[in-house]
Amino acid sequence: MKALCNANIDVLKQLQDLIAHTSQAYGKDPASPHAGIGQHVRHVLDHYRAFTMGLQTGVVDYNLRQRQCPEETQPEAALATTGQLISFFESNLLSNFSFTVISEISLHVEHSTTMDSTTERELLYLINHSIHHMAYASLLASTQGVTVPRHIGLAPGTATYERQQELKHA
Repeated sequence: MKALCNANIDVLKQLQDLIAHTSQAYGKDPASPHAGIGQHVRHVLDHYRAFTMGLQTGVVDYNLRQRQCPEETQPEAALATTGQLISFFESNLLSNFSFTVISEISLHVEHSTTMDSTTERELLYLINHSIHHMAYASLLASTQGVTVPRHIGLAPGTATYERQQELKHA
């Protein structure tokens, strides 16, 4: 469990790096019809909030979103929330327990599914989900002329593969 908590701290620190490096383009509407950088960050934070609330209530509801909030347009607000989440993971000894997860599943009608999950499973999900959105936000940043460090949005499996390739060619 400690390894998963530490990995989430690493992901949240990576999110802070993304916010810091994209502050000029953070709240701008993207050239595409898809979400902007700030919206991706807010979405990641929504999922972390759902998880931390679920630890208290026994229900992780990923449908709970805070759209059009300061975290979407103000890097400082997103950094503050990210810092709070890092503190949460640093100061809480989480144990693995079961709870209910709720999430919408249909693009055509409002339809949520409910299933059982565990603390460990959701911590793993948060890592993968966050990295996916950071990778997309990094790509958006590049379309706006903003350079983001390569480690932002890099999947752990990809990092391992690249280290192995370096060892092979060293």
